[in-house]
Order: sequence, then C-alpha cells, then structure tokens
Amino acid sequence: MAKSNKKQGPVIEVAVAEVVDYLRITGDFAPALAEVVKRKVTAEAARKNGISVTAAELQKAADGFRAVRDLLKASDTERWLKANGIALDALEAYLETNILISKFKDQLVKRGKKFLKSTAVAETVRELAYREWLDAALA
Repeated sequence: MAKSNKKQGPVIEVAVAEVVDYLRITGDFAPALAEVVKRKVTAEAARKNGISVTAAELQKAADGFRAVRDLLKASDTERWLKANGIALDALEAYLETNILISKFKDQLVKRGKKFLKSTAVAETVRELAYREWLDAALA
C-alpha cells in the first residue's frame, strides 16, 4: 500500500471575478444565478407568510450538514469552511434558507392535502406546488 505524500503546491490567489468569468464562459453562471434568485425569492415569501427558523432547527440542519461531510469536530468544520472560503455566517444563511424553502413547500402542499395518499405522491405534489408558485413569483 503506497503512502500518500500530501505536498502543498504554490499558493495561488483567484479573484471572484475570475470565477464569475469562467462560469459565464462555460455557461454555468446563468443557472447558478437563477438558483440563487429562486432561493432568495422563496425565502422572502416564506418569511412574508410567517415562516421562521428556530435555533434548534438551524442546529439540527448544521448537524446534518456536518455529518454528511464527515465533519465530526468543530475544528473539522472550521478547517472545511476555511478551505472552501466560506464564512460561518454564509453557511448559516444557506442552511436557514434551506429550512425556509422546505417549510414553504410544506405550506403550499397543505392546500391540496386531501389528494395526498402516498409518500411518493406527496413529495411529487410538494415539488409541483413549489414550482408552480415559483414560476408565478418570478413571472
């Protein structure tokens, strides 16, 4: 079994503008921007509909996020954040938005609850209700 020799190469700085240019050139910018806009529109609608996120819900989401990425200790998470250039506030905002979107989808589905007989149908209706709302909200 060969040992891995983890040598670090030279430190190279990359400007955000370079990343944006790359994404635009490769055609990946518009979809990423559209997704961010959809998330912001939905989170704002959730808040306007009285939906909020508790500290316990945010903690549970953070725990799940860390578990999926095998970030078992606080130091693991701090290292991951640093390596990816992500501020803790940004991660918390991302997780909060995920929760708001999920709760908003649940709220949309409640309108058609009587049609939900199976888990698969419920999830499909949940997603369709959200997409229909989002299309109208972005129109």
